Amino acid sequence: MKKYELLLVLPGTLDEKEAENRSNEILSAVKEYSTEADVASMGKMRLAYPIKQIRYGYFYTILFSAESKELKAIQVKLGLMRDLLRAIISVYNPNYTSASKLSFISPITDTNSIPEVAVQVERVERNEKPFEKPADKKVSIQDIDKKLDEILAGEIISGV
Repeated sequence: MKKYELLLVLPGTLDEKEAENRSNEILSAVKEYSTEADVASMGKMRLAYPIKQIRYGYFYTILFSAESKELKAIQVKLGLMRDLLRAIISVYNPNYTSASKLSFISPITDTNSIPEVAVQVERVERNEKPFEKPADKKVSIQDIDKKLDEILAGEIISGV
């Protein structure tokens, strides 16, 4: 059995009691297919973009252990739930705690609480030449008039 994490987003139009009740309903639905399940609230936050004209949402995480074949049944059950804006199931990573998730979501207030993230950057070599600024050429007004007459006469651009 693998350990999974379910991230839930409930509408911010619900009050706190209703959101808590909905999360407990979802927890009981997950417990039907899971041996152990635990819910944690991440609070009410502004969504990055409106979903169904809703700008705020209650975020919850549910940690559970289940067989991989039971995930499809859980996803189908979640699809039938009312008042559920988003539900994302991912494999649980114990190194990535909910505190570090919140530090990426919430605005930074204390720089000592930010987790260090190692980023590996690959260099991509391109065979393209770097952009070169064209040399400053002085063009006379007669040359511009001549080129404009050619364009309007259709000698340069044909079929337009």
